Amino acid sequence: MPRKHFWVFCLLFFTLSFGVAATAALVPSIAEYFGRPKEEAIRLTWLYMLPYGIFALFWAPLTRVVRIKTLLTCATAGFSVAAFLFSFAPTLPHAFLYRFLMGSFGCSFVPLSLIAVGKTVDSGKKGKYIGTFFSLSWVSTLISVFLSGFIPWRMIYLVPAVLALCACLLVRLWLEDLDFRQKGVGVSYLRTLRDPAAFSFFLVIMAGSFLYHGVQQRLGMFFADAFSLRQVVISSIYTLATLSAIVFEFTGGHLCSRFGNIPVTRVGFFVMSGFILLLLCSRQMPVLIWSIPLWGAGWALTHVGISSRLTDFPDQVMRDASSLNSSLRFTFGGLGAFAGGLLLNIVGFGFLFLIMGTGIVLLGAVLPKMLGRRGAT
Repeated sequence: MPRKHFWVFCLLFFTLSFGVAATAALVPSIAEYFGRPKEEAIRLTWLYMLPYGIFALFWAPLTRVVRIKTLLTCATAGFSVAAFLFSFAPTLPHAFLYRFLMGSFGCSFVPLSLIAVGKTVDSGKKGKYIGTFFSLSWVSTLISVFLSGFIPWRMIYLVPAVLALCACLLVRLWLEDLDFRQKGVGVSYLRTLRDPAAFSFFLVIMAGSFLYHGVQQRLGMFFADAFSLRQVVISSIYTLATLSAIVFEFTGGHLCSRFGNIPVTRVGFFVMSGFILLLLCSRQMPVLIWSIPLWGAGWALTHVGISSRLTDFPDQVMRDASSLNSSLRFTFGGLGAFAGGLLLNIVGFGFLFLIMGTGIVLLGAVLPKMLGRRGAT
């Protein structure tokens, strides 16, 4: 992949992540601006995730009949317009509609980029590319979350609107006319899931995202309840985890190229479970705060390892897997967050962490057997 093409895809990842994590933090401000309850404004989060999970299933099959360049042009233009309209939404219902459209168009960036990498980059270099892409998405997340505390909420969404417009122009001017079309090949998600290796791969994605978000969405509540920390301290804790994720997402890509994606993914699960063990065994605030980078590092290693693994699938599986990957991550991440809330209400933080942590360490233990299965041919 030529360098200028590489940076176009980097811009896509950066654009997609800007404002996603900041939305949850901005819900109170948006609700106050429109004079609506916070419980109503919080729909802005799942009204992005729901279409993301659904429409991600459509983009990879479209590469069989439409060129990548054409798809990215339409997607970046649509995302730019939707983000611009959202930033100037006159009412909250209008904001709901535009946020829905942002998810519908934004879900294309990851599967289309992964397909391009999988088909144009040498096998030994794929991990480096994937690691760089996703580390930039973490940088974007960090910047948007930080800025959300200092600038008006509308400005947060003008940034991705402008970035998407720039990406659209670069796609038209720079990107090679990548043509991966095929004749007589239709959508084959069921066929993909029947493949033993692909099915095991998606089981890992579903379980990993479910378990991670079951803990992730409750960490802020835990630190607030256990130590009575102020919001600024809790935000700083998340910032440490994000900074760690940036470093290990980039480093993990290089480690995948050198040691393989299964060992890197496995280490990530064990590191995450180590942090959860500290949550269970220690009530010393300094220990937990300074160990929070383990959580970000563990998730980053599993994320880049699994994403790198995806690009190794053969063409007939890799296309559909690219869309299923995005769809299932969002769907089961949301289910994990919901289940985490139920468990917290029933058994408390201790058992929540014990259940999720046990699941994570078991997933790391069986990972070589699951991902080492033959198939995907």
